[in-house]
Amino acid sequence: MTAFGPGATRPGAPGPVLPPARRDPTALLVPNATLIEREDITASVARIVVGPDEPVAPFAPGQYFALGLPVDGRLLQRPYSTASLPPASDGLEFLVRLVPGGALTPRLWGLRAGARLRIGRPKGLFQLVPDDGRAHLLVATGTGLAPFIAMAAELRSRPAAPRTVVVHGVAHADELAFRDRLEAWRRDGSPFAYLPAVSRPADPGNAGWTGLTGRLDGVLPAVVSGAALDPGDLVAYLCGNPAMIESVTAGLRRLGVAADAIIAEQYWAGPAGFS
Repeated sequence: MTAFGPGATRPGAPGPVLPPARRDPTALLVPNATLIEREDITASVARIVVGPDEPVAPFAPGQYFALGLPVDGRLLQRPYSTASLPPASDGLEFLVRLVPGGALTPRLWGLRAGARLRIGRPKGLFQLVPDDGRAHLLVATGTGLAPFIAMAAELRSRPAAPRTVVVHGVAHADELAFRDRLEAWRRDGSPFAYLPAVSRPADPGNAGWTGLTGRLDGVLPAVVSGAALDPGDLVAYLCGNPAMIESVTAGLRRLGVAADAIIAEQYWAGPAGFS
């Protein structure tokens, strides 16, 4: 038996077999994007726009990018779904929630326009089913709304746009990110509905709120009925904390939505999430 080590030429092979090139780990510490814009929505939620130095790879609505900063000689990064559609030539939009004591978000929170950071390649399987003509129910809590901005924009751009209903649940009305944009879409005559809900209607910060109230699993029966959605002919996308995913999935199943018509992405802040 003849052994062939790295760099040796096998009989009949076109050339030497070389070991794979090693990536320089320090390259990941070099910033490759600029914070273009920042909007503080609340004291703990911000909308940011990040401009990569080079055009990003093709991506689908619903996918995420890792945002990161060098910390103690290593790249500290977390995944964030983008609210932007490709090619995002004006920058990629994200929602960032501050996690006090977190490893990364307090550092991201300290950035202002012009700051440099690191952005990764697009990833993720949370994407729209192609050529799906069913009504689309997009249900999010908190910053989990971000991928649905991109998804709703994609659905609205189709020649035969399917009916789309966005339900966004928050604790306080001032957390309703992208509200102006979603309200404008609701008014433009397209088959689109936007239904925000606050879970703490008695809180003084929600004084004057006249929309939906309660947890999303509680309001969904009224949403499905009020929007005249057929549970047997819709696809539901869910994005938020695990408890919401579980309770809303159970609620939709009780309403008659098929298990394979519910597509979920767990998206939350905390030690196991976007800290």
